[in-house]
Amino acid sequence: ENKLRPVNVGLLVQNIIEKWDAKLVRNDVKMVYQCEEELPMIAGDPRSLEQVFTNLISNAVEAMKSQNGGTLAIKIERADETNIKINVSDTGPGIPEEILKNLFTPFVSFSLQGTGLGLAIIKEIIAAHNGKITVESFPGGTVFYITLPIAEGE
Repeated sequence: ENKLRPVNVGLLVQNIIEKWDAKLVRNDVKMVYQCEEELPMIAGDPRSLEQVFTNLISNAVEAMKSQNGGTLAIKIERADETNIKINVSDTGPGIPEEILKNLFTPFVSFSLQGTGLGLAIIKEIIAAHNGKITVESFPGGTVFYITLPIAEGE
């Protein structure tokens, strides 16, 4: 059950990245983080959003393991008057086409350890926040595009 309240998404993501620092270094993953200054708050549930970004970072690190590292980039900026957009990209091998078209379907997994529930849950969380998530993948990388509404009165 999400309890939406104003959340500083830039700070939330920054805190998650800090928790991942040692693991990123261990896996030879370079982190590039960009956040537009003075962004308005989004209407969010911090615990649910933490789950979203932790899962996306985890998937990216896992994807880049096979090639001994790479770059993970997160960019947060204002999309328009009512939304913030967050792009999470990696320089992994990309997601095969047959998996990509069912990526947000429960029990579809690209990972040997995965249950295939992570991205299905992420999509549900984003939808519960009245947001959108899409993905683009190609040999050499994957980008998740997330749009979340700005909190009322921001």
